[in-house]
Amino acid sequence: MRQALAFLLFLQFPLAAEEKKPDAKADAEALKGIWEVVSTTHDGKDVPAKGRTLVFHGNAFTAYTGDKPERAIAFILDPATNPKRIDLDRGGKDGKAYGIYLLEKDELKLCYGEPGAERPKAFESKAGKKVFLVVLKRAKG
Repeated sequence: MRQALAFLLFLQFPLAAEEKKPDAKADAEALKGIWEVVSTTHDGKDVPAKGRTLVFHGNAFTAYTGDKPERAIAFILDPATNPKRIDLDRGGKDGKAYGIYLLEKDELKLCYGEPGAERPKAFESKAGKKVFLVVLKRAKG
């Protein structure tokens, strides 16, 4: 009798047993807008970040220094991994770079290797690892 009751309850609530799958489109939508660079570290050393912004739009972002656009970079998100993955395509000779990202409210962390470097496993940039760590905050606007 208990088994029959448990089975009936399961049929009544089938969605409760399903997990919500991460959605790359939802993450890309959450990234849209202007992000101010708070800090940048490369190969374990601080890099000047003042006046730099990234503007996310669709599956790409444009890097700016002040009002001057530098270049657009396409990206592909994989939020199903832990940490979440981002593949950057800088085009041309700069090629592809592989990284991870963390979006928490109005803070975004991007950590990625130089082209040819391995994807980082943690949000850190140590000397000799050829890794960038960029911390951004959403621009008020």
